[in-house]
Amino acid sequence: MQQTFYNFSAFELLKDRKPLLVCDEAFDLFDIEFPCEVTRFSDFTSNPDYEDIKSGVKVLKKNRCDFLVAIGGGSSIDTAKSIKYYNHINLPLMAVPTTSGTGSEATHFAVMYRNGKKQSVADKKLLPEYVILQANTLKTLPLYQKKCTMLDALCQAIESWWSKRATPESILYSQKAIYLILSNMESYLQNDNDGNTKMLIAANLAGKAINITTTTAPHAMSYKLTSLYGLPHGHAVAICLPKVWRYMKNFNDIANALGTEHYEDAVAFFEEMLSELEILPPQNVDAGDLEILTQSVNLPRLNNNPVRLNKKAIKE
Repeated sequence: MQQTFYNFSAFELLKDRKPLLVCDEAFDLFDIEFPCEVTRFSDFTSNPDYEDIKSGVKVLKKNRCDFLVAIGGGSSIDTAKSIKYYNHINLPLMAVPTTSGTGSEATHFAVMYRNGKKQSVADKKLLPEYVILQANTLKTLPLYQKKCTMLDALCQAIESWWSKRATPESILYSQKAIYLILSNMESYLQNDNDGNTKMLIAANLAGKAINITTTTAPHAMSYKLTSLYGLPHGHAVAICLPKVWRYMKNFNDIANALGTEHYEDAVAFFEEMLSELEILPPQNVDAGDLEILTQSVNLPRLNNNPVRLNKKAIKE
Protein backbone atom coordinates (compact mmCIF):
# COMPACT_ATOMS: atom_id res chain seq x y z
CA MET A 1 0.00 0.00 0.00
CA GLN A 2 1.46 3.34 -1.06
CA GLN A 3 1.47 6.17 1.49
CA THR A 4 1.50 9.85 0.45
CA PHE A 5 2.86 12.68 2.61
CA TYR A 6 2.74 16.45 2.10
CA ASN A 7 5.86 17.35 4.09
CA PHE A 8 9.20 15.83 4.98
CA SER A 9 7.93 14.26 8.21
CA ALA A 10 8.08 10.95 6.36
CA PHE A 11 11.88 11.12 6.67
CA GLU A 12 11.42 9.86 10.24
CA LEU A 13 10.97 6.46 8.63
CA LEU A 14 14.67 6.60 7.75
CA LYS A 15 15.94 7.21 11.27
CA ASP A 16 17.42 3.75 11.76
CA ARG A 17 18.10 3.02 8.10
CA LYS A 18 21.03 3.21 5.68
CA PRO A 19 19.42 4.76 2.58
CA LEU A 20 20.83 5.17 -0.89
CA LEU A 21 19.87 8.68 -2.01
CA VAL A 22 19.34 8.82 -5.78
CA CYS A 23 19.24 12.47 -6.85
CA ASP A 24 20.38 14.95 -9.49
CA GLU A 25 22.29 18.20 -8.94
CA ALA A 26 19.07 20.11 -8.14
CA PHE A 27 18.96 18.33 -4.77
CA ASP A 28 21.53 20.78 -3.37
CA LEU A 29 19.07 23.67 -3.83
CA PHE A 30 16.54 22.28 -1.36
CA ASP A 31 18.52 22.26 1.92
CA ILE A 32 17.03 18.89 2.87
CA GLU A 33 18.17 17.26 6.10
CA PHE A 34 18.01 13.54 6.87
CA PRO A 35 17.77 11.93 10.32
CA CYS A 36 20.55 9.53 9.31
CA GLU A 37 23.63 9.26 7.15
CA VAL A 38 22.91 8.68 3.47
CA THR A 39 24.93 7.37 0.57
CA ARG A 40 24.45 9.63 -2.43
CA PHE A 41 24.29 8.40 -6.01
CA SER A 42 24.08 11.01 -8.77
CA ASP A 43 26.13 9.35 -11.50
CA PHE A 44 23.37 9.10 -14.11
CA THR A 45 22.16 11.14 -17.07
CA SER A 46 18.79 12.74 -17.81
CA ASN A 47 18.08 9.65 -19.92
CA PRO A 48 19.33 6.93 -17.55
CA ASP A 49 21.44 4.25 -19.19
CA TYR A 50 21.70 0.60 -18.20
CA GLU A 51 25.35 1.15 -17.31
CA ASP A 52 24.29 3.93 -14.92
CA ILE A 53 21.89 1.50 -13.25
CA LYS A 54 24.61 -1.14 -12.84
CA SER A 55 26.83 1.49 -11.18
CA GLY A 56 24.01 2.37 -8.80
CA VAL A 57 23.52 -1.26 -7.82
CA LYS A 58 27.24 -1.56 -7.05
CA VAL A 59 27.13 1.55 -4.83
CA LEU A 60 24.05 0.23 -3.03
CA LYS A 61 25.66 -3.17 -2.33
CA LYS A 62 29.05 -1.74 -1.39
CA ASN A 63 27.48 0.51 1.24
CA ARG A 64 24.99 -2.14 2.40
CA CYS A 65 22.07 0.22 1.92
CA ASP A 66 18.67 -1.03 3.07
CA PHE A 67 16.38 1.72 1.73
CA LEU A 68 16.09 3.74 -1.50
CA VAL A 69 15.19 7.44 -1.59
CA ALA A 70 14.71 9.15 -4.95
CA ILE A 71 14.59 12.95 -5.02
CA GLY A 72 14.27 14.64 -8.39
CA GLY A 73 12.41 14.42 -11.66
CA GLY A 74 11.43 11.32 -13.58
CA SER A 75 15.06 10.44 -14.31
CA SER A 76 15.98 10.23 -10.62
CA ILE A 77 12.90 8.22 -9.72
CA ASP A 78 13.24 5.89 -12.71
CA THR A 79 16.92 5.36 -11.87
CA ALA A 80 16.06 4.42 -8.27
CA LYS A 81 13.34 2.05 -9.48
CA SER A 82 15.72 0.41 -11.93
CA ILE A 83 18.39 0.02 -9.24
CA LYS A 84 15.78 -1.70 -7.09
CA TYR A 85 14.76 -3.92 -10.01
CA TYR A 86 18.29 -5.05 -10.88
CA ASN A 87 19.34 -5.42 -7.25
CA HIS A 88 16.80 -8.27 -7.04
CA ILE A 89 16.09 -7.45 -3.38
CA ASN A 90 12.81 -5.76 -2.54
CA LEU A 91 14.09 -2.73 -0.63
CA PRO A 92 11.54 -0.05 0.34
CA LEU A 93 11.48 2.99 -1.94
CA MET A 94 10.54 6.58 -1.14
CA ALA A 95 9.98 9.01 -4.03
CA VAL A 96 10.07 12.81 -3.76
CA PRO A 97 9.22 14.33 -7.17
CA THR A 98 10.69 17.78 -7.85
CA THR A 99 8.74 18.22 -11.08
CA SER A 100 4.99 18.00 -11.58
CA GLY A 101 4.78 15.93 -14.71
CA THR A 102 6.18 12.44 -15.07
CA GLY A 103 4.02 10.76 -12.42
CA SER A 104 6.84 8.22 -12.00
CA GLU A 105 6.22 8.21 -8.25
CA ALA A 106 2.79 6.66 -8.96
CA THR A 107 3.72 3.94 -11.47
CA HIS A 108 5.17 0.44 -11.34
CA PHE A 109 7.43 0.82 -14.36
CA ALA A 110 10.67 2.63 -15.18
CA VAL A 111 12.35 3.80 -18.37
CA MET A 112 16.02 3.54 -19.27
CA TYR A 113 18.22 3.17 -22.33
CA ARG A 114 20.27 0.12 -23.25
CA ASN A 115 22.59 0.15 -26.25
CA GLY A 116 20.97 3.44 -27.27
CA LYS A 117 17.45 2.00 -27.31
CA LYS A 118 14.66 2.98 -24.95
CA GLN A 119 13.52 0.14 -22.71
CA SER A 120 10.99 -0.24 -19.93
CA VAL A 121 11.02 -2.48 -16.89
CA ALA A 122 7.77 -3.25 -15.11
CA ASP A 123 7.08 -4.90 -11.78
CA LYS A 124 4.46 -4.28 -9.12
CA LYS A 125 7.31 -4.00 -6.61
CA LEU A 126 8.56 -0.86 -8.40
CA LEU A 127 5.62 1.22 -7.18
CA PRO A 128 7.19 3.38 -4.42
CA GLU A 129 5.91 2.53 -0.94
CA TYR A 130 6.19 6.18 0.16
CA VAL A 131 5.66 9.43 -1.74
CA ILE A 132 6.29 13.00 -0.56
CA LEU A 133 4.56 15.81 -2.48
CA GLN A 134 6.21 18.99 -1.21
CA ALA A 135 5.29 22.27 -2.95
CA ASN A 136 8.59 24.07 -2.33
CA THR A 137 10.51 21.47 -4.34
CA LEU A 138 9.03 23.11 -7.47
CA LYS A 139 10.18 26.63 -6.54
CA THR A 140 13.52 26.45 -8.33
CA LEU A 141 12.21 24.79 -11.48
CA PRO A 142 12.70 27.04 -14.56
CA LEU A 143 9.46 28.27 -16.13
CA TYR A 144 9.99 26.37 -19.38
CA GLN A 145 10.47 23.12 -17.47
CA LYS A 146 7.36 23.84 -15.42
CA LYS A 147 5.40 24.18 -18.67
CA CYS A 148 6.83 20.97 -20.14
CA THR A 149 6.22 18.81 -17.08
CA MET A 150 2.69 20.17 -16.64
CA LEU A 151 1.92 19.33 -20.27
CA ASP A 152 3.32 15.83 -19.81
CA ALA A 153 0.84 15.28 -16.96
CA LEU A 154 -2.03 16.70 -19.02
CA CYS A 155 -1.18 14.46 -21.99
CA GLN A 156 -0.91 11.43 -19.73
CA ALA A 157 -4.37 12.12 -18.32
CA ILE A 158 -5.93 12.56 -21.77
CA GLU A 159 -4.18 9.53 -23.31
CA SER A 160 -5.08 7.33 -20.36
CA TRP A 161 -8.73 8.35 -20.72
CA TRP A 162 -8.93 7.36 -24.39
CA SER A 163 -6.71 4.28 -23.96
CA LYS A 164 -8.08 0.86 -24.87
CA ARG A 165 -7.18 -0.22 -21.33
CA ALA A 166 -9.14 2.56 -19.62
CA THR A 167 -11.19 1.55 -16.58
CA PRO A 168 -13.69 3.50 -14.44
CA GLU A 169 -10.90 3.97 -11.88
CA SER A 170 -8.34 5.25 -14.41
CA ILE A 171 -10.90 7.60 -16.00
CA LEU A 172 -11.70 9.07 -12.58
CA TYR A 173 -7.98 9.74 -12.01
CA SER A 174 -7.79 11.38 -15.46
CA GLN A 175 -10.84 13.56 -14.83
CA LYS A 176 -9.46 14.81 -11.52
CA ALA A 177 -6.01 15.43 -13.00
CA ILE A 178 -7.37 17.43 -15.96
CA TYR A 179 -9.56 19.54 -13.67
CA LEU A 180 -6.67 20.33 -11.31
CA ILE A 181 -4.27 21.16 -14.15
CA LEU A 182 -6.62 23.54 -15.96
CA SER A 183 -7.90 25.23 -12.81
CA ASN A 184 -4.46 25.76 -11.26
CA MET A 185 -2.30 26.40 -14.34
CA GLU A 186 -2.00 30.15 -13.79
CA SER A 187 -1.03 30.03 -10.11
CA TYR A 188 1.36 27.14 -10.79
CA LEU A 189 3.15 29.03 -13.57
CA GLN A 190 3.37 32.02 -11.22
CA ASN A 191 5.15 29.71 -8.76
CA ASP A 192 2.45 30.07 -6.13
CA ASN A 193 2.59 27.50 -3.31
CA ASP A 194 -1.02 26.43 -3.68
CA GLY A 195 -0.67 26.10 -7.45
CA ASN A 196 2.48 24.02 -7.02
CA THR A 197 0.76 21.71 -4.53
CA LYS A 198 -2.27 21.21 -6.76
CA MET A 199 -0.08 20.51 -9.79
CA LEU A 200 1.93 17.91 -7.88
CA ILE A 201 -1.34 16.21 -6.94
CA ALA A 202 -2.55 16.42 -10.55
CA ALA A 203 0.66 14.84 -11.87
CA ASN A 204 0.36 12.12 -9.25
CA LEU A 205 -3.22 11.39 -10.35
CA ALA A 206 -2.18 11.30 -14.01
CA GLY A 207 0.57 8.87 -13.03
CA LYS A 208 -1.98 6.67 -11.28
CA ALA A 209 -4.08 6.71 -14.45
CA ILE A 210 -1.25 5.59 -16.74
CA ASN A 211 -0.15 3.06 -14.14
CA ILE A 212 -3.39 1.28 -15.04
CA THR A 213 -3.56 1.96 -18.78
CA THR A 214 -0.07 3.01 -20.02
CA THR A 215 0.19 5.67 -22.73
CA THR A 216 -0.80 5.77 -26.41
CA ALA A 217 0.22 7.21 -29.79
CA PRO A 218 1.33 10.74 -28.80
CA HIS A 219 3.86 9.29 -26.39
CA ALA A 220 5.02 6.66 -28.89
CA MET A 221 5.53 9.39 -31.51
CA SER A 222 7.34 11.76 -29.15
CA TYR A 223 10.53 9.88 -28.32
CA LYS A 224 12.38 10.56 -31.57
CA LEU A 225 11.38 14.23 -31.38
CA THR A 226 13.23 14.34 -28.07
CA SER A 227 16.37 12.56 -29.30
CA LEU A 228 16.48 14.31 -32.69
CA TYR A 229 15.75 17.89 -31.60
CA GLY A 230 16.49 17.86 -27.88
CA LEU A 231 12.92 18.71 -26.97
CA PRO A 232 11.96 17.87 -23.36
CA HIS A 233 9.58 14.94 -23.17
CA GLY A 234 6.52 17.00 -22.19
CA HIS A 235 7.13 19.43 -25.05
CA ALA A 236 7.45 16.61 -27.58
CA VAL A 237 4.31 14.80 -26.41
CA ALA A 238 2.25 17.99 -26.30
CA ILE A 239 2.87 18.91 -29.94
CA CYS A 240 1.89 15.37 -31.01
CA LEU A 241 -1.33 15.01 -29.02
CA PRO A 242 -3.63 17.48 -30.84
CA LYS A 243 -2.56 16.09 -34.23
CA VAL A 244 -3.42 12.55 -33.15
CA TRP A 245 -6.70 13.68 -31.61
CA ARG A 246 -7.74 15.50 -34.79
CA TYR A 247 -6.98 12.36 -36.81
CA MET A 248 -9.03 10.14 -34.49
CA LYS A 249 -12.13 12.41 -34.60
CA ASN A 250 -13.59 11.20 -31.33
CA PHE A 251 -13.87 11.58 -27.54
CA ASN A 252 -16.26 14.46 -26.97
CA ASP A 253 -16.40 13.38 -23.31
CA ILE A 254 -12.74 14.32 -22.93
CA ALA A 255 -13.48 17.55 -24.79
CA ASN A 256 -16.11 18.32 -22.14
CA ALA A 257 -13.49 17.89 -19.41
CA LEU A 258 -11.41 20.55 -21.19
CA GLY A 259 -14.38 22.92 -21.09
CA THR A 260 -15.42 22.46 -24.72
CA GLU A 261 -18.30 20.63 -26.40
CA HIS A 262 -16.73 18.83 -29.35
CA TYR A 263 -13.38 17.17 -30.02
CA GLU A 264 -12.62 19.74 -32.74
CA ASP A 265 -13.08 22.54 -30.22
CA ALA A 266 -10.88 20.68 -27.75
CA VAL A 267 -8.09 20.29 -30.31
CA ALA A 268 -8.30 24.02 -31.12
CA PHE A 269 -8.25 24.83 -27.39
CA PHE A 270 -5.19 22.62 -26.87
CA GLU A 271 -3.31 24.14 -29.81
CA GLU A 272 -4.14 27.67 -28.65
CA MET A 273 -2.88 26.80 -25.17
CA LEU A 274 0.41 25.55 -26.65
CA SER A 275 0.76 28.77 -28.64
CA GLU A 276 0.19 30.90 -25.54
CA LEU A 277 2.72 28.82 -23.62
CA GLU A 278 5.17 29.15 -26.55
CA ILE A 279 5.44 25.37 -26.89
CA LEU A 280 6.12 25.20 -30.63
CA PRO A 281 7.23 22.58 -33.18
CA PRO A 282 10.99 22.32 -33.81
CA GLN A 283 12.37 24.85 -36.26
CA ASN A 284 14.90 24.45 -39.11
CA VAL A 285 13.83 20.87 -39.74
CA ASP A 286 15.72 18.90 -42.37
CA ALA A 287 13.51 17.51 -45.13
CA GLY A 288 14.79 13.98 -44.48
CA ASP A 289 13.74 14.12 -40.84
CA LEU A 290 10.12 13.32 -41.67
CA GLU A 291 11.01 9.82 -42.81
CA ILE A 292 13.29 9.30 -39.80
CA LEU A 293 10.49 10.33 -37.45
CA THR A 294 7.93 8.15 -39.22
CA GLN A 295 10.13 5.06 -39.14
CA SER A 296 11.07 5.62 -35.49
CA VAL A 297 7.56 4.90 -34.20
CA ASN A 298 7.29 1.32 -33.03
CA LEU A 299 3.92 0.09 -34.36
CA PRO A 300 3.43 -2.57 -31.63
CA ARG A 301 3.65 0.25 -29.06
CA LEU A 302 0.54 1.74 -30.69
CA ASN A 303 -1.66 -1.25 -29.84
CA ASN A 304 -3.08 0.65 -26.89
CA ASN A 305 -4.30 3.50 -29.12
CA PRO A 306 -8.09 3.46 -29.71
CA VAL A 307 -7.77 4.22 -33.43
CA ARG A 308 -5.34 2.27 -35.59
CA LEU A 309 -2.44 4.28 -37.01
CA ASN A 310 -0.40 2.90 -39.91
CA LYS A 311 2.82 4.37 -41.25
CA LYS A 312 0.93 6.59 -43.69
CA ALA A 313 -1.19 8.06 -40.92
CA ILE A 314 1.85 8.62 -38.72
CA LYS A 315 3.62 10.41 -41.56
CA GLU A 316 0.61 12.65 -42.16
